[in-house]
Amino acid sequence: GTGKSDLSLRLAEGLAVRGRPAEIVNADSMQVYRGMDIGTAKLPPVERVVPHHLLDIWDISRVASVSDYQSLARAAIREIADRGKVPIVVGGSGLYVAAVIDDLRFPGTDAIVRQRW
Repeated sequence: GTGKSDLSLRLAEGLAVRGRPAEIVNADSMQVYRGMDIGTAKLPPVERVVPHHLLDIWDISRVASVSDYQSLARAAIREIADRGKVPIVVGGSGLYVAAVIDDLRFPGTDAIVRQRW
C-alpha cells in the first residue's frame, strides 16, 4: 500500500529507456501464494508490463519457508542477471528481502521438537 510496485515499474521503465531492461523479483511473503490477490496489493497480470518472478508460486495450503524463498529468489536474480537484465527486488517482507541480500543461513527443522513446543 505504499507504492512499491508502482515505483518498481517506473524504475524498470526508466532503466529500459537507458538500454538496461529490468525484471522484478517479488519479496512479499503473501504474494508468493496463488489466490492471495486481495489485501496483498498484488499487481494484476495486465499491469505487469515487465516480467515478474516469484508471484503465485505456491498453493495457499503450503507453509511458506524463507529458506525455500531465498533459494528461488537468488536463482531468479542470477538468471535475470545472466540474461543481461537488471533484477529489481520488491516487496514488503523485510525478512524475505534480507534473505536475498544478507548472508542468512537457515537450519533445518525437527518435527518432534516443533511438536513439543
